[in-house]
Amino acid sequence: MIKVLHVVSSLGSGGVEHLLLNYYKNMDRNKIKFDFIVHTKERGILEPIFESYNSSIYHVPSKHESFFGNLKSIKEIIANGNYNVVHAHQGIMSFFPIYYAKKAGVKKRIAHSHEARTTTNISKKLIHNILKPFLKRYSNYWFACGIDAGKILWGEDALKNGQVYIMKNAIDIKRFKFCSDVREKKRKELGIEKEFVIGNVGRFEYPKNHEYLIKIFNEVYKKYKNAVLLLIGDGQLEGVVKKQVENYGLTDAVKFLGVRNDVNELLQAMDIFLLPSRWEGLPVVLVEAQAAGLKSLVSDTVTMEVKCTNLLEYISLEKSPQYWANEILKYKNGYERISRIGQLSEAGYNIQDEVKKMEKFYCEICNN
Repeated sequence: MIKVLHVVSSLGSGGVEHLLLNYYKNMDRNKIKFDFIVHTKERGILEPIFESYNSSIYHVPSKHESFFGNLKSIKEIIANGNYNVVHAHQGIMSFFPIYYAKKAGVKKRIAHSHEARTTTNISKKLIHNILKPFLKRYSNYWFACGIDAGKILWGEDALKNGQVYIMKNAIDIKRFKFCSDVREKKRKELGIEKEFVIGNVGRFEYPKNHEYLIKIFNEVYKKYKNAVLLLIGDGQLEGVVKKQVENYGLTDAVKFLGVRNDVNELLQAMDIFLLPSRWEGLPVVLVEAQAAGLKSLVSDTVTMEVKCTNLLEYISLEKSPQYWANEILKYKNGYERISRIGQLSEAGYNIQDEVKKMEKFYCEICNN
């Protein structure tokens, strides 16, 4: 059996975690075993699922909590784990587990880029520039979720030369295929049968830009009182967002649904998906939204790589909330919801196809 240790921030509601779950639950788990290092004491919502698939999960202190404690724990887990592959998903900070994997004699070391932007923070930029050549040196396989993310960490030349493996943010697209019966059932369950439903799925964190999202919805609601907003996810800024909603007098129009395991059905219930993020890597939720035939308005900071259908409309964050609201309200009288899963399969987002490529990759590098 091939043992793969994934190094992630958490196993909560984020895109990377769901990506790995999509792959692992469709893999031949008699051949490949996924274990995890997570950088939090808290137990993530996906941990019981991974444990049911026989994954071992190791909690280490975050670097903010104890930098040296974090490194010591990672070093010990890797040294004692007898892993065939260490696969790190923490951007430039992947250097540390990759370095310890090299020292422990792990021959297959993968560093995976999930962000399609460069930091503007001076100290973070300095750290990035210092660690980047060492990360490239100690990792022997370079991964990215898409071309833009590949350019940021590995450079254009590496992409052109075929040195970067693009691991698609694939999903089980059939689960998200639009179904009018599912839509009606879910809307009835939520008490929004006749409302114009706008939705967002994402952690309440700075990059997701919930503050601006609420400003946009406030402008929508001023013009159209039949609108409702569904917010799915959790995170550090949830309390701040709830206060903002209260201050705008939107409490009855905004529903905080928390972390859910029925996102595929909730997307059916929505009329518009709204994603005004400050930055993203390649958001898997937009793949899911397209599979659900859902019109999506997204910030132009989001990579065009994710646009597989005509359902995505890109808008600049420099545009006013009123502008965004007017674009959203163009769809208040509905539009045709049809299946787009054929287009998504052709674009490489069908997990059944992509998981075979990933299994083959792990098997080939470990048998060489």
